[in-house]
Amino acid sequence: DIVLRGPEWFRELGTEKSSGTKVFTISGKVERPGNYELPLGTPLRVLLEEAAGGVLGGRSLKAWTPGGSSTPLLTAEHIDTPLDYESVAAAGSLLGTGAVMVLDDTDCVVDAAQRMTRFYAHESCGKCTPCREGTWWAERVLGRIAEGYGREEDLPVMKDMGTHIMFRAFCALADGAAAVIESSLKHFREEFEEHVRLGRCPLRLEHAEMAV
Repeated sequence: DIVLRGPEWFRELGTEKSSGTKVFTISGKVERPGNYELPLGTPLRVLLEEAAGGVLGGRSLKAWTPGGSSTPLLTAEHIDTPLDYESVAAAGSLLGTGAVMVLDDTDCVVDAAQRMTRFYAHESCGKCTPCREGTWWAERVLGRIAEGYGREEDLPVMKDMGTHIMFRAFCALADGAAAVIESSLKHFREEFEEHVRLGRCPLRLEHAEMAV
């Protein structure tokens, strides 16, 4: 299309600062996961509901990442955020690769944060102490909280851990882990607190009661 229509046509798509289109990958709890090319600035709502067919099974959107697990989590309140570099940054995250990961209202954020952090701990080359030690410890503490053995002091420890990992390693892999930790605590702190207070995942408890 660029060859046939020219670069000016392409620049007219998208926004003033983020021109053109982008291939977005959307996965997770959606009806039609896949790759969709849309103009930059298209709201997440359009990508989710029109392109990907909505949240799987008609459930409610809970959280999503704009650019893969290395970008800070956003919430259902951000569903109308335009998917361009400036708007996503203003919302508190990064567009990055455009790999949107969708969590619904049945997903446990603590469990999701642990799984993502486990990936970074596994992938760490071990060169930098903040990454090597920080991701390893973060995965352990998140696992303890997820399994119902969390303590009140774990939450400030996790917040400090995220702060001390961010921008303190040679590459950006550690920053991805820190982004997960900090954003999940920022938007879903009550869910972490419920894990500690109840000694189990509140979502598991809710589903067990519904089954009964």
